[in-house]
This record gives sequence, structure tokens and C-alpha cells, in this order.
Amino acid sequence: MKHVYTRLLSDDKLRSHLERGDTLLFKGTPKAWQDIERQVERLGFGDEYAVSRTSGAAHDQDITRVTPLRPQPQG
Repeated sequence: MKHVYTRLLSDDKLRSHLERGDTLLFKGTPKAWQDIERQVERLGFGDEYAVSRTSGAAHDQDITRVTPLRPQPQG
């Protein structure tokens, strides 16, 4: 499932998403992508998730994606 946020998440909230195999989009957080990447690593999901960033002219076009490297089984 895909979720969109405009601010960083607590460790507990992020861990819950990562355990479920969710895809997360953080919009308007241009300087936070490294913090998000470190948080994913610290929580032990660095080998299971990719953190990527795209940026646009406006801050609301800056998007950090946290995406599972392997698709989750449908069921």
C-alpha cells in the first residue's frame, strides 16, 4: 500500500509501515531524505528498502520515496 506524508515519522510508525511492505512518499521534505535513509537503515530495513529522491522547482515537488526492493505477495 502507498502512503503519503508531509513530515517525518517516528521510528514506531515507520517501522510499522516497513514491516508491512508499504511504499512511502514524503512530499515537501527536500532536506530530510538523508535523515529518512538513515532511519530506514537504523531500523534494520536497509537491505529491504530503497530510498530515492526527486526534486522540482517548488518545495512541494520534492519527493522522497521509500520503496520495497521486492514486491510484497498479493493476498
